[in-house]
Amino acid sequence: MKLLYTDMSQDLTEILTEQATSHAQKGKRVFYIAPNALSFEKERKVLEYLPQSASFEITVTRFTQMARYFILNTSNPKTQLDDTGLAMIFYKVLSHMGDDELKVYGRLRKDSNFINQLVDLYKELQQANMTILDLQYLDQAEKQEDLVKIFSAAQDLLLAGDFDNQSKLSSFFEEINSGHLDKALSHMVLVIDGFTRFSAEEEALIALLNEKCHQIVIGTYASQKAYKANFVYGNVYQASVDFLRTLAQTYKVTPDYVTTDKEGNPSFARISHLLESRHDFSTIDEQLTDQDKEALQVWEVVNQREEVAQVAKSIRQLLADGKRYKDILVLLGDEESYKLQVGQIFRKFDIPYYFGKEETMSSHPLVQFVDSLERIKRYNYRAEDLLNLVKSGLYGGFTQEDLDLFEYYVNFADIKGRHKFLSDFTANSRDKYDLDRINALRSQLVEPLDKLLNSRKQKGSSLLKKLVVFLETVQVPSQMAALTAKASEAEKNRMNRSGRLSPNS
Repeated sequence: MKLLYTDMSQDLTEILTEQATSHAQKGKRVFYIAPNALSFEKERKVLEYLPQSASFEITVTRFTQMARYFILNTSNPKTQLDDTGLAMIFYKVLSHMGDDELKVYGRLRKDSNFINQLVDLYKELQQANMTILDLQYLDQAEKQEDLVKIFSAAQDLLLAGDFDNQSKLSSFFEEINSGHLDKALSHMVLVIDGFTRFSAEEEALIALLNEKCHQIVIGTYASQKAYKANFVYGNVYQASVDFLRTLAQTYKVTPDYVTTDKEGNPSFARISHLLESRHDFSTIDEQLTDQDKEALQVWEVVNQREEVAQVAKSIRQLLADGKRYKDILVLLGDEESYKLQVGQIFRKFDIPYYFGKEETMSSHPLVQFVDSLERIKRYNYRAEDLLNLVKSGLYGGFTQEDLDLFEYYVNFADIKGRHKFLSDFTANSRDKYDLDRINALRSQLVEPLDKLLNSRKQKGSSLLKKLVVFLETVQVPSQMAALTAKASEAEKNRMNRSGRLSPNS
């Protein structure tokens, strides 16, 4: 492990990008990890600093998404549960309990907000590597008894139904411990940027990867004076210094102070120096300029509503000064607690906005396309898999009317299996269906697919060539370009109209 730190006057992302590039040039697979709320901005910044503007060897992502890269092809016979499925588990558990069984939460058994809170608590306990039994200091013993009873029943139901209730990181832990990933991890370098603390799950993952990876590089902001100080409580760099010292002690590593020739933001650097000098009662000659005072403002307000109102007024002033909505980012400490006030006050000030949240990739058309291809091959042309493929929006330039007609007929005639899809459709009901048109659609849909999936065993290069031909035949590149252009235009319009609000995590 390598620990790096630098002053606020430096650009830490540029320093870490150089580290990532150096390892990539040596043939290593680099994962550049950023916090969830900043992964998009961090990816854009890293790409700007890469000498070649992009690299197949460097992936900017999050911890959970990195885990997905390694466990994507791992077979898991258990049924996967999302938040909705987990909520249904708790709903079923609570519906079988009487009011008298729960001393505190009996009247909330059917309350959807209470169930959502149970789901959130369940996920937080997973991330912290804790169980409900670890919550020993609740204000009422009856609360703990109720929660233990609810969570124990939910766990029994999960086990009985053979549901997969593990997080992505927990599944990744198992794969690492099994030794299946040793070869892949030995060529991997982890570069971590933007953190001053890790969750319990992330700490456990780093401990495992430190033994398996080629290298782990962790960077943060701190001054040399703060790191060497005996007392840092209240220091502007306290979180970063505690973070570095904990890692240094745990992994027996000495953090390195690094700099570059390029100067970062001088205003933030001066403000940091002044704050630090006030903490340790030292004297420095630096004075804040008018530009520094514009760079950072601190407001004191009486309540949350007033806070959001001041932010709204500030946004209107920025717009009057020539800024655009797309240039404005508002970080929220707790998105849920601010949502109501933001909605009411931003509408009052005529400020459009949207919440930038972590979203699953499972709904992406390309993921649906590839997943459907794999399932068609594995399950011998099940109707639902073939229909999911053509519904992805990437398979051929078929009209919605043609796809609806094909789906209606497949369901009517109960078409299943490769043989039936390759044979002419003949079933009809009082000449209700135009078989000539439907069979023409069948040929256009199924024949290119069968040429790819029914190939004999062959070299990877030959199979790759067939895949490229198949993708061109079914017009995936052009369909993807059309979807991207449409999405980009929609996103552009939304960004031009709206500011972005992001949870600060």
